[in-house]
Amino acid sequence: MADNKRKKSVLVTGSAGFIGGNFVRAFRKTFPRVTLVGLDIRKSRNGEDFFYRGSMCNPRLLDKIFKKHKPEYVFHFAAIPRVSYSVLHPAETTHANVYGTVLLLEKSRDARVKRFIFSSSSSVYGGAKKLPTRENENAPNPRSPYAAHKYFGEIFCRQASELYGLDTVSLRYFNVYGPGQYGDSPYSTVVCSWLETLYFAKKGRVSYLEGDGTQSRDFSYVGDVVAANIKAMQYRKKFNGDCFNIGAGSRTDLLRVKKLIEQYTGRKLNLKRQPSRLGDVRHTHADVSKARKTFGFRPQVPFEKGLKRTVRWFIGRKK
Repeated sequence: MADNKRKKSVLVTGSAGFIGGNFVRAFRKTFPRVTLVGLDIRKSRNGEDFFYRGSMCNPRLLDKIFKKHKPEYVFHFAAIPRVSYSVLHPAETTHANVYGTVLLLEKSRDARVKRFIFSSSSSVYGGAKKLPTRENENAPNPRSPYAAHKYFGEIFCRQASELYGLDTVSLRYFNVYGPGQYGDSPYSTVVCSWLETLYFAKKGRVSYLEGDGTQSRDFSYVGDVVAANIKAMQYRKKFNGDCFNIGAGSRTDLLRVKKLIEQYTGRKLNLKRQPSRLGDVRHTHADVSKARKTFGFRPQVPFEKGLKRTVRWFIGRKK
């Protein structure tokens, strides 16, 4: 795929979503001659060459897509996200996130896809004992159905590599934020949830500070996450189901996030306190050295810079 003069095809699940949409737009600029095929349950206006509205759990739809387009790479962003929703609806979310991933792996195997790139999550660690978190020093310990779904996805990816020779890689994202993330979306971090309240709050809308605010997150700018996916695609060796942290490599506590938002927006952020959510962890902090050494991933956007870009996007939004 490094040679963008050849006509190739890639499949992007979740192409109408926050990360998938950013990926499609960036990929289009980098590889203008590659055919982009999108799949999502929502409508998309992100510039795919072909778009299919439907579920990744629909085997007939997947058969149609793979038969017609023969994608060389599959970028699997689609999922029912949010820890809290998975806690309330474990059966529904398990069907979509686990069965959907396994079905997509099966169809990719049958179509002889070159590489399957899976969007996993730092939630698989369940509160790492060592910070910064290294992949080989912190055994997965998922504390929510959503975290378990991502961990199971990693296992099935690794098995697909071992059993079928389908090259797979799992990228463990840490708290992705940035332009295009609506504050009321299932993917929303506190960054965009709080900005949504400042700029587009309906009457009676309240934003919350869960816990005491000293809990911290490794906030990953969406452009860096997109770049990691492209670099993973371009890697010339086999991944064979390996897993990699994708984050900023630093962490920011929520009280500082609040302070910076107020500084950059010139507005007061009034938050209602409430207990920490079930399934949440206290701190996340990625060690990204493995991804850097293996396929050259280097986060480029520090939190303050990414937050300023995100604020500008919110200011420019129409609704």
